[in-house]
Amino acid sequence: MPPQEDLTRRLSDLLVDPRETLEVELKGWLDLTNNDTHRAKLAKAIIALANHGGGFIIFGFDETNGAVRVAGDRPENLSSFTPDRINSAVNRYVEPPFHCDVQIIKSSADELDYPIIIVPGGHKVPVRSKRNGPNDQEIKQNIYYTRRPGPQSEPPQSGQEWDLLLRRCITNARNDLLDSFRLLMSGGSPVTAATETDQDRLEKWLEVSFTRWKELTENLPENRPARLRNGHYSVGYQLLGDFEPVRGRKLLETLQAGVVRHTGWPPFWVPTREGIAPYLVNDCVECWLGGDGKEQDPDHADFWRASPEGQFYLLRGYQEDGLENREIMPGEIFDLTLPTWRVGEILLHAESMARQFMAPQAQLLILAEWTGLSGRKISSFANPINQPIDSPIAHQDIYRTKIKVQANQISDTLPELVDSIVRPLYELFNFFQLPAGLVTQELARMRQHRF
Repeated sequence: MPPQEDLTRRLSDLLVDPRETLEVELKGWLDLTNNDTHRAKLAKAIIALANHGGGFIIFGFDETNGAVRVAGDRPENLSSFTPDRINSAVNRYVEPPFHCDVQIIKSSADELDYPIIIVPGGHKVPVRSKRNGPNDQEIKQNIYYTRRPGPQSEPPQSGQEWDLLLRRCITNARNDLLDSFRLLMSGGSPVTAATETDQDRLEKWLEVSFTRWKELTENLPENRPARLRNGHYSVGYQLLGDFEPVRGRKLLETLQAGVVRHTGWPPFWVPTREGIAPYLVNDCVECWLGGDGKEQDPDHADFWRASPEGQFYLLRGYQEDGLENREIMPGEIFDLTLPTWRVGEILLHAESMARQFMAPQAQLLILAEWTGLSGRKISSFANPINQPIDSPIAHQDIYRTKIKVQANQISDTLPELVDSIVRPLYELFNFFQLPAGLVTQELARMRQHRF
């Protein structure tokens, strides 16, 4: 049986006769979109199950005096019960944070779907709450909740319960150590726990965002420029640190306030015209400028997304591929100065959004990618320079890079940051070296609005 099919079957068994145990907690229909009290309540349950050794949280049921019934006020859809939403609560309230999965499972009893959270066990240190809930309710800071008879999610109440929690963590650490030792003795390599890193989360965000763009463009006619057949560049970044998620209309207003405009077409532009105005999808604000039925040049068919947790994604085509000069074919050239301007604008936007999220000192992890490079040759059409170029050609199709920087240091170090990103990109063109001072010069022109 395939792993997913087996998982679905095992989770379906929990819905045959749903009831609370030390390993299973039932919850009504919590509002995980805008209700931080409900997110705090969920985090408390997750901490307790994690310290107990793992378990499950099933939404859609109430238990009163031992009797379980289907909860009322069922939401119209279950789109808010996503891993991102669940793990947003974990990241806000749980220390150390870890990843929880969520599956939507159909009950054989009523043919309705119910979300089930899978809380992992195996933690080598006790898990605690790192802050109070709203109005000091639902969850208290620095409490090690666990599952107790009742069943209840409460702090350990006796030395025996503390001993059980600590022994469980010590045993987990001991088992990992012994497994690694066995592997070493047999000539293998130790296996470390697969913890999700900041880069893992950002990579996943980029993957989901790109897949979303592919879904939007797949029905466009083959000849539409918005399909970006000749390549594109994309940048994704996320804020790292302790800040409040921003949701719904407030997120849209935050994006509007955070636009950095040094050119006529800034990154993460927030239009208001019907057909291209941003909208909500899975709690994220999303905007696609290529979907209003009009012909768009590749560099005017932006797709961008922003999440409540401070993740951002922008995908845009090349301005070089939309030139009216028919002697230059799409996919033929790569401009000498445009990437400096575009990367500079995006980094300044990241700095701006950190301020908008009230986290100016947050770290920023940034991933950038250019595709469709192979066969292009360097040209200087956007901002011609007084230096001959021998039109070197790229032989690699995709270039990817990452940086990590403190948000409030971007403005002061912008030339160095941009140079570190674009200089290796240009070396793909037969080892081409950017002219000395070009990045600094072009960024000065950009910030002074000298086109």
